[in-house]
Amino acid sequence: MSSDTFTSRQFNQDPSSVKRAAKNGPVKITERGVVAFMMMNIDDYLEITGKTSTILDLVSAPNTQDIQLDVPKFKTSN
Repeated sequence: MSSDTFTSRQFNQDPSSVKRAAKNGPVKITERGVVAFMMMNIDDYLEITGKTSTILDLVSAPNTQDIQLDVPKFKTSN
């Protein structure tokens, strides 16, 4: 996994190039020569944290208000 470094100024002037670089691995963003932030793609983040998206994360994501979710009801035996 490669790691690129950008200054805060570079990030502010061209955030798209930083996002493209983050597709290949974590990106360091520096302020006055010191690493202040890291950017990575969500798949890498979920892999290193061991977290996965929950149904709540997916339903509350932007632009999902018009998606209809049909959940079957489970029958319980008495």
